[in-house]
Amino acid sequence: MDHLRPTRATVDLVQLGRNLQAIRASIPPGTRILAAVKGDAYGHGALPCARALAEAGADWFGVALVEEGRALRLGGITQPILCMGGAGPRGAGEAIKQALTPLISHIDDARVLEAAAESAGVTIDVHAKVDTGMGRLGVPLHLWAHFLDRTADLNRVRVTGIASHLAQSESEAGTVQTREQIRRFREAIDIARERGLQALLKHIANSGAILQHPQAAYDMVRPGLLLYGYDPDARQPRIPVRPVMSVETQVLVVRDLPSGVGVSYGGDFVTRRPSRIATLPVGYADGYPRALSGKASVLINAHHAPILGRVCMDMCMVDVTDLPFDVHPGDPVTLMGRSGDAVIDAWDLATWADTIPYEILTGFSERIPRVS
Repeated sequence: MDHLRPTRATVDLVQLGRNLQAIRASIPPGTRILAAVKGDAYGHGALPCARALAEAGADWFGVALVEEGRALRLGGITQPILCMGGAGPRGAGEAIKQALTPLISHIDDARVLEAAAESAGVTIDVHAKVDTGMGRLGVPLHLWAHFLDRTADLNRVRVTGIASHLAQSESEAGTVQTREQIRRFREAIDIARERGLQALLKHIANSGAILQHPQAAYDMVRPGLLLYGYDPDARQPRIPVRPVMSVETQVLVVRDLPSGVGVSYGGDFVTRRPSRIATLPVGYADGYPRALSGKASVLINAHHAPILGRVCMDMCMVDVTDLPFDVHPGDPVTLMGRSGDAVIDAWDLATWADTIPYEILTGFSERIPRVS
């Protein structure tokens, strides 16, 4: 398909593979890696990223939805796929059809899968999630033994893994809670072993734990943001990963405005001098957040040009008055990425928008084509 607009995201799949190898070098030998490709691979494009990660040696893939897992299977991904959001009553049959491994958090999850597996005449492997302190999904620890006993009574559901999720693993402030969650996870493992579940695949470590809590590696780690080149708590990554995606556009038009003219909606910004303003064909419908209005900048030929006024649905305006060169329609503009020695990354955009890099990366919409 031809890409007709100048705004696009370039995804460096070679760097993605390098990031996976950097993660592998930082974890104990033999530890498996589940590559999180949920949320369209954090906005990078799930299928191309999964294919590149498979080639680079990813052992498992992690998705949130059955639909995401199905798309990977239809795209040729053969590695095990953990459906971290579970399958639900409507997705159980498809999870079985696509050989997904649902994460279950309640006996009702297991019963739905039992019925679907009985209808299909198969046995389905699942991983059981214990809530060690996230308070979102998972079996409460005080009910864990009872839960395992009840799942053991099922004929078509086989528990082959135990998982949990850390709530504050990326920050020093969360160290006490993270250590307590890891302790509770060990307790859950011991309870499972007492019931004869010896060969379970155990995993709790996300990106933050990979970096700060090596004791949480267990049998498998689940990197997400780290795969795509960002440390979840530091501007400078603590292992040698690099951002995988850059976003560029081109100048649409350049206008000379006199002093006293409002720029964009609401009159938030009014020129205080004769100004040269470039309009860019990108806005919040593309995932360039409205919260960047009057705060962010873009890069034109390695120079910062500040956003003026409100980011619109399809466009935004930048001040090029003080740039030491003329700006013309068609000139390249970097919204996120490198231009010469200057860089704007997802951390910069997140800081300006008062959010987190995860939201920036996953927010770039399908209107921006991904190219690699």
